[in-house]
Amino acid sequence: MPSMRLFTLQDVWAGALLAAFGIAALIFGADLPMGTARRMGPGYMPYGLAWLLVLVGALVASRAAFAAGAAVERMRLRPFIGVLGGGVAFALLIDRAGILVAAMGAILGAALADRTSRWHEVASLAMLAMAFCAIVFVKLLGLNIPLWVR
Repeated sequence: MPSMRLFTLQDVWAGALLAAFGIAALIFGADLPMGTARRMGPGYMPYGLAWLLVLVGALVASRAAFAAGAAVERMRLRPFIGVLGGGVAFALLIDRAGILVAAMGAILGAALADRTSRWHEVASLAMLAMAFCAIVFVKLLGLNIPLWVR
């Protein structure tokens, strides 16, 4: 049975982070015209979503006061670096090498996060992700993203 605590620090931090994103969105979107419900301006939807983030953040943080807390386990570096590396690889490769190589870099980086990754499955997933990106983003949506190195 989990130990009873006054609050769970993990939920407090998660709620604070969500609320902080909402507050930042309110600040950065303050110059956008709101419009009306009938004729929505460019700031209408971001304003509502920002307040929704603040509300959800407050709910998550307040829920921490009523939850039985389990100890937060120590952060493992390998998954953190693997997932972060996959995102960074995608960001760095998308313009320089094209969407196919960028998708493969993201999948390979994320696969490094788990010691139990089976590389034949990772290769299959990378091929599927590359095909998906080429079909959806370049062909169907017509985004101006190169497939390969220019």
